[in-house]
Order: sequence, then C-alpha cells, then structure tokens
Amino acid sequence: MDTKKLRQKILDLAIRGKLVPQDPNDEPASVLIEKIRAEKERLIKEKKIKRDKNESYIYRSDKSYYEKFADGTVKCIDGEIPFEIPESWEWARWRNIFEINPKNNIEDSLDVSFIPMAYIKDGYSNEAKFDIKQWKDVKSGFTHFQNNDLGIAKITPCFENRKSVIFVNLQNGHGAGTTELHVFRPFVFPLLSQYALYIAKSEDFISNGVANFSGAVGQQRVGKDIIGDYLIALPPLKEISKILSALSELFLIVDGIEKDKMQLSICIQNFKSKILDLAIQGKLVPQDPNDEPASVLLERIKAEHPESKKKAKNISDNSHYGNLPFRIPQNWSWCQLEDILDYEQPTEYIVQTTDYSDLYQMPVLTAGKSFIIGYTDETEGIFRNPPVIIFDDFTTESKYVDFEFKVKSSAMKILKANSNMNLRYVFYFMSITRLLGDSHKRYWISEYSKLQIPIPPFYEQERIVNAVKNLFQILDSIKSNISN
Repeated sequence: MDTKKLRQKILDLAIRGKLVPQDPNDEPASVLIEKIRAEKERLIKEKKIKRDKNESYIYRSDKSYYEKFADGTVKCIDGEIPFEIPESWEWARWRNIFEINPKNNIEDSLDVSFIPMAYIKDGYSNEAKFDIKQWKDVKSGFTHFQNNDLGIAKITPCFENRKSVIFVNLQNGHGAGTTELHVFRPFVFPLLSQYALYIAKSEDFISNGVANFSGAVGQQRVGKDIIGDYLIALPPLKEISKILSALSELFLIVDGIEKDKMQLSICIQNFKSKILDLAIQGKLVPQDPNDEPASVLLERIKAEHPESKKKAKNISDNSHYGNLPFRIPQNWSWCQLEDILDYEQPTEYIVQTTDYSDLYQMPVLTAGKSFIIGYTDETEGIFRNPPVIIFDDFTTESKYVDFEFKVKSSAMKILKANSNMNLRYVFYFMSITRLLGDSHKRYWISEYSKLQIPIPPFYEQERIVNAVKNLFQILDSIKSNISN
C-alpha cells in the first residue's frame, strides 16, 4: 500500500480547493492578501524589514492573471498558473507572504533551542527535537528562527526527503540551527506557516525545487529565490483553517494505515465476504415479482434430465427442510448442489510437452483434490469453453477461470453446471462455503453434493452477479489506487 501516493493525492486536493467546500460567506483571499501587504508595509516603515527588491502582487483581470512590480512594470503570467482555483482564492508568490531567512535580535545570555539537521524528522511529519544553548554561542554561523517560523531543508537529499518543520515550543521562543535551512516567517497569521508546510511536502513543490537545483553534484541546493518565486494558491483565512483541520484528520488516518498496512486489505476482504453473505440471502438486490420463481426453474432442470432419479427440492420454508441456515425470499427455493451440477468422470490426461504443440500453448492447471465446475464437457482434459470454477475442497477456496486451459490431475473432479444457472452465482456460493467437521473428508458424493444452496430466479441471479461485480470493482479500485 503506497501511503505516500495517498498523502500526495490528499495534498493535491487540498491545494486545488477540492478538499473542503467553499463558503460564500467567507472573507475572500484578496482581503487576506491586503492584510499581508499592509503589515509588510508597516514593518518596512518601522525599519524592521527591508523592502523586497522583487516586490510585486498578482491580480486578475478579464480572466487573466497579471503581476505588477514595484517599478510599475506589469506582465501577464497566465503561462505560470498551474491550475484553476476557486473564485474566492488568489495566487501569491511565496515571498509575498513570508519574510525569508530573518534574523533574531535577542540577549546573548538567553537560553534558546539549537536544532541540527539530524534533529528534523523527514517525510510528512512536523517534528524536530532540540538542545539548549545560550544565544551568544549560536547566534553566529547558524540559521535563526523563532516560534511559528517554517524551516525547509535546502540541500540534497534532505530537500527531496521533505525535511521541513514549523518551529514550536522553542526555548524562550527562539532558536538557531543548521545553515542548510531556509526559514520563512509569516508577516501575519501563524497558520499560514502550517498551510505552507503542507505545500512544502507536496510533489509539485519538491519537483520544482529539484528542477532548479544549483551547485556541485552531491552538494546541490535549492536557492531562496526559487522558493520565493513559487506560486501559492491562497484560500480565504477561514477556509485555510478548515483545510488544515481536514488534512490533520486525514493524515491521522493515513498514519494508522501505515502502522498496519494490512488493515485495509483485511477490511476490504471482510466487506467482500459480507457482500456475498447478503447476496446469497436475497438481501443485496430487490426481488422482482414478475420474475419466474426459482421453483419453476428447478422443475425445468429436473425435466431436462428425466432419466435422473434426483428430485430437486423446491423448499423456501425452513420448517420443511431440516436445518437450513437462513430464510430466503418467497420466490427463491432451496436445493442441493447435486440438483444443479452433474458429476463427470475425467477422460485421459495428456502430459504437457516442452513445445506446447499438443496443447496449442494452453495453460495447464494442476491441483490436489479439487472440483472444476462449468457449463462444458471436457475433452481429453482440455476445457475449450470457459468460464469455469476451480474449487479446492481442502481450503474451500474458489477461483473463477475465464480462459481455456488444460487439466493435469485426475484428482480434479469435473462438475457440469446446468444452463439455467448463472455460473458466477454458483461461484459466489462456493466462495463462502465452509463444511464443518473433518476437513479430510473430501468426497463429492458424500459431502459437497448434499450442500444446500439457495436458488434465486434466473434474472435475479444476473442482478445479484452484476451488483457483486460492481461492488467488488469499487473495493478493488480503492485498494489499487492506494497501493499504486
């Protein structure tokens, strides 16, 4: 199960505005951007930060995006826009939202947190541990940060390994650490760091950085301007909170899956078993009163074999038919497997040759004590008219085979299904069949021929089969999408 791809899919939905619904009552992201610009201007005026030489802002006009720079230059940036965003969202450069690589101005004697690269956890976590040092010992030659700053590793392979973290619970609110970090301090609203952290974990962000690496092999880095120029799809402030909450909940679920990767497979298999249980009890699809009752179907099967001494039981009331496991719909009937399947003695088995000349390159199926159930007679051990069911009566497992094949074991008993029965319905029944008692009693006549099978009307059999196939395809698709 590839949980990395699952996380990436969740992130992709989040940053495209498809993870949570938009609320038309939310203050639009354009207002958020104005608040950021106003705070930035205040900090510049108070000389706490310097004006960015690439200062700009992005706006929409006539369904196109434009970027206006401090010198008055305007250019269309439609070619840079990677995807459509909701109406209430806006595009912004990373540097328009964060101060890049800020400096701390604190007392030398203050204890602070010190974080080397090894202390930052990689992957999709948001964790880092730290040592305690005095500011005078780490203020020079190291990267500065404070609570709520976002740190992103800039050197390979730490960048690709997603070593990024929001600094929290720092000693006295400040810290220093490895010089191989770019640090981003939000001008307003600490939750912007949380939102940007998820973006920094996304595949597009990582790919963009790797594509713009510079430096010698083994010492390549992503520059601060590459990240500074990166476009962020910015939601309204309230929607950011909703997205962060949804991401947190979904990632917790993924964490649980990672702790036990087999859990989803087990759940899906259990769900499939439940679907089959409902199917053979007449609870998966509704009954149609216009369908020919199963009792008529069984009478027709009996009429097709007048020489047979078998008499199909058309029983739908538990009180008339021994220890039936459950009640069935009124237009269903109970019978035994021998009422709908004919036993045939296999003919001579041909040994497979090296060049497949005698088998026309036909697959060869071998097994122990097994049944082959199908519509067709076998000829010289070859089944030319699939599908068939292969049922191992030791493990009680069934396989539905839809290709021509050669049998190579005289222990494989052949059972011909009546044409009035949907073979897949029989397959579903055999898939959940469990005989009680001694598992070594593996004889068709004495054991399996007497199994009681609930028979729906013929057209309901088809509806059941289609419903089961559709549900199984959905479950298999979920499993496949998460695994790939």
